[in-house]
Amino acid sequence: MADKSSNGGRTGRAGARRQRSQRSSDRILAAAAELARERGIHGTTIAAVSKRSGLPASSIYWHFADKDELFAEVIRTDFARWLTTVPQWNTPEGIPLREALATILLGAVPTLRDMPDFIRIGMQVVLDQRQAYAAARNAFLDTRAQVFEMMRTWVDRSLSPETTLTDIDALARLILAFSDGTLVASQATTDLNVAEYVELFLDVFAEAAHLTTPDTAPD
Repeated sequence: MADKSSNGGRTGRAGARRQRSQRSSDRILAAAAELARERGIHGTTIAAVSKRSGLPASSIYWHFADKDELFAEVIRTDFARWLTTVPQWNTPEGIPLREALATILLGAVPTLRDMPDFIRIGMQVVLDQRQAYAAARNAFLDTRAQVFEMMRTWVDRSLSPETTLTDIDALARLILAFSDGTLVASQATTDLNVAEYVELFLDVFAEAAHLTTPDTAPD
């Protein structure tokens, strides 16, 4: 009985330590994201993150090897959060292609106007090719690869089974390119009517998808 009680006590203490560690990590990530919004990634230092989070620099380095790894985790964490706020690429079967894509884009693209942290930081490190941000850059490129795979899977499921893999990839990249362009345009033009451009894109995409559909009509 004594051994069981002792084991239970150790388990409880270990759980409490994990919770404290997670709270500290969350405070550090939140502080880094806030500072990146205010100063950019280059202007954010470990000292500033320490001051904003209220935790010593030694605590930051206990959780993250360096600033690069810290921002890589900010990207991964914010991307996971963002995914819970946008429509998923799993529209029900039987919905017309244009309508299904409209549902997804009209729900997801407007969220980009607020510039999620993973994009704000990711765009900085992907444009800056210095090795100092290799981990953060790879984390951002991984989020894009995940989004692209969601798009590619949706396109594959939505089009004719005879559609080639090359065409499926091209159509998925077309959607990703439109999202990228809309992101930049929404930041440069504050009164941009995103819904209007989504409607225009839907026509373009529908025509492109039609052109990739094999002609199965008899000769």
